[in-house]
Amino acid sequence: MTKIEELERVMETEVEVGEALLQLLSRKQRSIVGIQGDMLSSLAVEEQKLLKPLHELESERMRLAAELAGAASVPVTEETRQVSIDELLECLDAADAVRISTMAARLRTVVERLLHMNDQNRVLLQRSLRFVQDTLRLVTDDHTRQLVDHRI
Repeated sequence: MTKIEELERVMETEVEVGEALLQLLSRKQRSIVGIQGDMLSSLAVEEQKLLKPLHELESERMRLAAELAGAASVPVTEETRQVSIDELLECLDAADAVRISTMAARLRTVVERLLHMNDQNRVLLQRSLRFVQDTLRLVTDDHTRQLVDHRI
């Protein structure tokens, strides 16, 4: 398998894992809205299981891109070993550039959707927390009255 094919395969797998993570975040969002704490906890565990391979794939993609760019004499800084997709595409032949460009577009779309979904979930969780805090404040007369009688 050539480096280009390997890079394409890694990017394809990254897209697949990203799409699975999107589905999970959607389920997570429904559990937040539906106030299903147990489901939210189990989904958080599943999310962690997907994030680890996603990080490993990202590292592999960056390594392969740096190797391909280095082979084509594109300057790669040693401390970052990062190559932009535009720099990489410039040094590839047309057919390979189209394949990698297509995968990069798919990956970018998935990442943007993940970021959007994450932001939505963050806002929902912040609102839920604020609702609980406001409710407790109302029930306890601004925290001056105990919620539970400990005299028993």
